[in-house]
Amino acid sequence: MLKFYRKHIKLVIWLIVLAFVAWGAGTISVSKELASPYIGSVNGEKISHKEFLMTLRYYELLSRARTVESEKTEHAKATDLPQKSEPLPYDQLRSLTWQTIAISREAKRLGVRVSDEEVRNQVEQLFSAGGQFNEAFYQNWIEKNFRGRAREFEEATRKHITVQKTHQKILEGIPESERETRWIEWLQPLMNHVQIKDQP
Repeated sequence: MLKFYRKHIKLVIWLIVLAFVAWGAGTISVSKELASPYIGSVNGEKISHKEFLMTLRYYELLSRARTVESEKTEHAKATDLPQKSEPLPYDQLRSLTWQTIAISREAKRLGVRVSDEEVRNQVEQLFSAGGQFNEAFYQNWIEKNFRGRAREFEEATRKHITVQKTHQKILEGIPESERETRWIEWLQPLMNHVQIKDQP
């Protein structure tokens, strides 16, 4: 038997290699079938990895932009040394993303709507220089920073505005001193219906 292996060593090696390749290909095909395009659900509605990641990226960029703006404002005050503002850490961004997705779904039930014009106005406000919207800069920024399509950025913007409008609707007429508590009381049961399958 050993003589056979020594004599046909190349054949044996190739058979082993082919066996691993076949096993690997089988594993990949099975993993593709098992892999879900969904990251979780809100009230039973499946949420795709793509929607989650686009919303997360939106808030990551917004967080960084606000940090830069905050540092500029604090520097301009020229008083005491400002405490350096930092972008939100990933766990907070992830939590904010799930809250936004959950609130945007609940907003539909509450009749909160955000028009295309509201989204366009928000985008133009963000990407205007000297009061003029710069389309070329916008498209270039989307490609390099957001790493998605303009449509996806605008949908994330729509969700952000939806959260703001829902916040206003829920807390309408509530005294300022009670607003934070009332918002948490409203939000907590909503987040209990969020099922997270996996984290990217």
